[in-house]
Amino acid sequence: MNVREALPEEMAAVGELRVAAYRALGLLQEGDPYTDSLRALGSDGRGEVLVAVEGERVVGTILLVPWSESSEIARGPEEAEVRAFAVVPDAQGRGVGRALVRAVVALASERGASRVVLSTQPPMLAAQSLYRAHGFVRTPERDWTPVPGVDLLTYALALPDRAASAPPAPQAVAQG
Repeated sequence: MNVREALPEEMAAVGELRVAAYRALGLLQEGDPYTDSLRALGSDGRGEVLVAVEGERVVGTILLVPWSESSEIARGPEEAEVRAFAVVPDAQGRGVGRALVRAVVALASERGASRVVLSTQPPMLAAQSLYRAHGFVRTPERDWTPVPGVDLLTYALALPDRAASAPPAPQAVAQG
């Protein structure tokens, strides 16, 4: 399995993968107004869509969105949001989700974020377990309800300070 940035020609398949995964969990019904939004996330160039690929098949996806004025839970430019995490049902339990979460956290760090935040629905127990295993902690003060009947739980992960973890700069040696 390989995790990489989604290609433009894969975005329709990525959108369908998300919808199928959410429907498999019972989180998205036929005709749900969120369906079109879920399909389109990241296709407008806002954020970076990562995919997990087995052979030629896209089996999972995750989206990293930098903070903006329209961010849902990110509170400033030091934060980035993870959205639209989905793995096809027949690939679950094989490490696809783990690889995607590791990759999106690494990407957030590369982009200079000091914290990664995300929302998840209460029935997404496997995803929540995966987030906790990667060091994410619940942030109930950020929980929210975007529409009546949809309660979202939030998590955050503080990223190591890259300056603090960098090797020390070489010291000049006095010649004498």
